Amino acid sequence: MTLAQERAATRAGITAARTSTLRRDLNSLETQRRQIRELVTLERRGLRPATKGRGTWDPNKPTIGGGGGGIASPLTETVYAARTFWPEAILQSTDGLLSFKVKPIKEITQTDDNDLEVKQVFANPAVAP
Repeated sequence: MTLAQERAATRAGITAARTSTLRRDLNSLETQRRQIRELVTLERRGLRPATKGRGTWDPNKPTIGGGGGGIASPLTETVYAARTFWPEAILQSTDGLLSFKVKPIKEITQTDDNDLEVKQVFANPAVAP
């Protein structure tokens, strides 16, 4: 046996001894023995027959438009004249060279795909946060 083989055998023996000692030391720290439990078996998908759902109805939270909630895309602005604007504001470019007047939009009224009215209300740009 060569010196390299002898060293490899010694290293393997020490590693095996340390591994078993480490496991034994860790297990000795446990105060309560582990209980072996079986995993819960799940029933196969599609085996359970369909059943009626059950929910609670809250009269203080009525549904709008037959349920579903949210806005049905796309939003369509039907009348441009229905827009409202904030008073004119003077906007200036970040470099300070350009300045111009614009009428910022205050509110837009649109209809969604379910023909329900949707209002978008924008903040006043004159009131800085």
